[in-house]
Amino acid sequence: MTTTIRPHEIATLLDRAPAGIKLLSLDCFDTLLWRTTQLPQDVFAGFGDDGGGIEGRVAAEKTARHRRKHRDGSAEVSLEEIHAARTGQADPAGVARELELEARHCYAFAPTVALIAAAKAAGLKVIVVSDTYLSEPQLRALIARAAGDDVAAQIDRIFASSEYGVSKCDGLFKPVLAALGVHPSAILHVGDNPHADGDAADAAGLHAVHIEQFDAPTSKRLRLEAAASVMVDPATRVSKPAIQPHRAALALRPNDDAAWSLGHDVFGPIFDAFARWIGDEAAALATATGRTVKPLFLLRDGFLPHRVFETLGGDGAAVAISRFTARRASFTNVGAIHDYLDSEATDRLDALAPQLGLAEAEARKIGTTSRDFRRNVLQPATVDRIVARSAAFAKRLVAHVTREARVERGDIVMLIDLGYHGTVQRLITPLLEEALGVTVEGRYLLSRDGCPHIPAKRGMIDSRHYDHRTITAFCRQIAIVEQVATSGVGSVIDYHDNGRPVRRANRVSPAQAQVRDRIQAGVLAFAETAPAAVHRVPPSDDGEARRRMTTAILARLLFLPQAEEIALFGTFEHDVNLGTDDLVGLVDDDSAGAGLRRRGLPYLRSVDRMFLPGELQRHGLPLSLALFAGNCLELDLRSGDFNVAALPVPVLMVDATRQMTGSFDAYATHEGYHALTIPVGDAQFSVGVQLGLVASVIQFDEIAFYRVRDFQRVGGVPPRPIAAVPVFDAMTRIADELWQCHENSLVFVSPPAMQKPEPLLLSLVFRPVVTRPAVALRAVA
Repeated sequence: MTTTIRPHEIATLLDRAPAGIKLLSLDCFDTLLWRTTQLPQDVFAGFGDDGGGIEGRVAAEKTARHRRKHRDGSAEVSLEEIHAARTGQADPAGVARELELEARHCYAFAPTVALIAAAKAAGLKVIVVSDTYLSEPQLRALIARAAGDDVAAQIDRIFASSEYGVSKCDGLFKPVLAALGVHPSAILHVGDNPHADGDAADAAGLHAVHIEQFDAPTSKRLRLEAAASVMVDPATRVSKPAIQPHRAALALRPNDDAAWSLGHDVFGPIFDAFARWIGDEAAALATATGRTVKPLFLLRDGFLPHRVFETLGGDGAAVAISRFTARRASFTNVGAIHDYLDSEATDRLDALAPQLGLAEAEARKIGTTSRDFRRNVLQPATVDRIVARSAAFAKRLVAHVTREARVERGDIVMLIDLGYHGTVQRLITPLLEEALGVTVEGRYLLSRDGCPHIPAKRGMIDSRHYDHRTITAFCRQIAIVEQVATSGVGSVIDYHDNGRPVRRANRVSPAQAQVRDRIQAGVLAFAETAPAAVHRVPPSDDGEARRRMTTAILARLLFLPQAEEIALFGTFEHDVNLGTDDLVGLVDDDSAGAGLRRRGLPYLRSVDRMFLPGELQRHGLPLSLALFAGNCLELDLRSGDFNVAALPVPVLMVDATRQMTGSFDAYATHEGYHALTIPVGDAQFSVGVQLGLVASVIQFDEIAFYRVRDFQRVGGVPPRPIAAVPVFDAMTRIADELWQCHENSLVFVSPPAMQKPEPLLLSLVFRPVVTRPAVALRAVA
C-alpha cells in the first residue's frame, strides 16, 4: 500500500519507516533533483533554435521513442538517440549541450539530501531508480554537479530505465531487485509519481512512498504563472524557460491557512526578490561611487519591503513620507502651485486645500467652487502664505528624515517604494539634497516612467525589461499589492518640530487588518525559510531569474486571481491617502456583473476599477484573459467589433407629430443578456419596444436613458443613467424583473422631462428566457 506524504515530511521519513528496511530507493527528478523551471521541457528553450528550442527537442524524443518501439517493442531511449533524431545524425555536441542545460537548472532538494544523510547514518544503502533517457554515468555526473560530489558519493547504485529498456511502470523494479539481491520488503522507495513510484513500486512488493509535491491550488497557480509569463514576455518558452526558482520553498509550506499561504506562496517570492534586488542595487551603487548608501523605505507601502529587507539581513530605515507630505513640502514658488493645480483633476476643495496647507475656513474664503478656488488661490498674498507654510512643513519633514535615518552629508539616500512614477522622489530630491547634503536615488518594484537613461531612478521591473503597455497594465491593478505591503498605522499628514510623524487615525477595519497581518506573516516566513529548501543554488537562480519570476507571479495575481484569493480581498478597502478620509473598496462584484450585462466585453475598456480582474474572476477565465490581453497589448478594438449575435427587435417611435416603425438590433452581452440601444433625439421620442415578438418570457436588467455626451468622456468615468418609467403593456410579472409576454406585448417608455433637452439614448438590457420560434424572428427581420 502506498503512503502519500508532503515534501516537509521527507527529511524525517525514516523515523516512521517500517521495521526491517535495509535500503532507501529514490526517484531522481522532482524527488532528489528539482528544476528551476515549471516543466522539464522548459529547459530545452536554452537550445536557442530558430523559432524556439522546445518543440524540436520534444518532437525528436517522440520520434526516437516511436522508432525504438517499432524496432524492439521498448519505448525507452537514450539521450544520444534523441539527438540523432533531432539532427538526423549522431550529435555529441547536442547531447553535451542538453547536459549543460540540465546542470544549469537542476538543484538538490534539501529535505531529500537530509533523508540520504539519515539513511547513511542508519547504515542503509541508497539507490536511485529513474525513468530517464540519461545513462547511469550521465545521471551520476548530473547529481554530482547539482548536489555536490559528497551527495553523489552517498548513492550506492543508479538504475536508469534507458539502460534496461523498461520503465518503472513496465517492470524496471524486477531487474533492480535481481541486481540487489534483497527482498522487496527491505526497500523503502520514495518518489513523486503516483503511478511509477507509488503503484508500480507497491506492486513489486516495495514499501512505496509517494511525495505530493504541491496541493492542487498551488499546482494550478504555478501553471498559471507560467502561462502569465508567456503573455507578458513572448520570449518565454521560445528562447527562455518559464522560470520558477520558488518552487521548492512553496513545496515546503507547512501551513494551510488561506491568508498565511497567500503571503508565503504569492507575495513571499515577490517581496523576497525585491528585497534581494534592493540589496544588490545598494551594494553596486556603493561600489561604483565609494560612498555610503542608506536605503530609506517610504511608509506606508514600504513597510513590508522594509521588514523583508531586515529579515534577509539588510540595514535600512523606514521613513513616513507619502505623496501628500512630499508635495506639501514642495511649494517653493507660484510655479510649483501652478504645476500641482494643473496635474490634479479633482474638483474637491477638501482634497485641494489640505494639500496646499490651507484650512477649511480659509479655503471657503478663497472660493466655494473649484473654478473660483483655483483662480483665487494664485493671488500673491495667498501664494506667499502657502509658500511660507510649505517651507515650515519642509523643515519638519527634514527633521523626520534626520531622526529616523541618521543620514550624514555625502551619503546616497536610496528611496524605496513599490512605485510607480517616482513622484515622491521628484518632489523631495531638491529639498533633501540641499538640506542634508546627500544624493537621492530611487528604487522601485515597478517603475512606470519611460526614462531608463536616468540612473537615479530604476525599477526592478521597468522599461529595460518590458514595454510600457505591460508596465502600465500592472500599475492599473496594483492596489491589491499596496494593501498587503502597507503598515497598520494611519497615513502621515504632518510632522512635529522634532520630526515625529503626525498620523491620521487608521480607518481600516479590524477584519482587514487581521487578514493583512496573516498575509505579512506568511511573507516573512518565506523570506526566513526559502533558502533552506535548496541544497545548492543552481546557476539559473540569479537576479534575472528572480525578476522574471516576480513578473510572472505579479501578472498571474493581477490578471488571473483565484477564487480563494478574491474571498480574502473581497472586503478590503483602499485608503487613497491624499489628505481626505476616502476609502475605496477593492472588489465590487455587483458593479462588474451589471457592467458586463449592459455593455458586454467593451465594459472591460470603459471603466477604471481598483481591481477589475478580481471582479471578473467569477465570470470565467475567457473574460479574465480578454482583459489581460487587452491591457498588456493595448489592442485597437472598438465597441462595434464585439457586436455579435444580433437580435432584431421591432420598435415604434412616436413624437408630437410623427409615428415611425423600424427594427433595431440588440447585441449579445453577457450571461444571455442583450443590449438594445435606441437614439431618441433631444429627449424627443417615446419608444414602444415590441419584445413580445422576440420572447414569450423575458428578464430585464436595465431600462434607462443616457446622455450621448457621457459616452464621449475619457478617463474611465462610467456614463450615469437617467431613470426611465416604463409601461409594461400586455405583460404579466412572474417574478422580479421576469415577465411573461404575448406576441402583442411591448414596453413603452417616454423620454424624461429636461430643462434643457439634449441627445439621449434609451438602453434596454434584457434576456430572452423563452424565445419565439425562429420563423417569428425572421419575420421581424
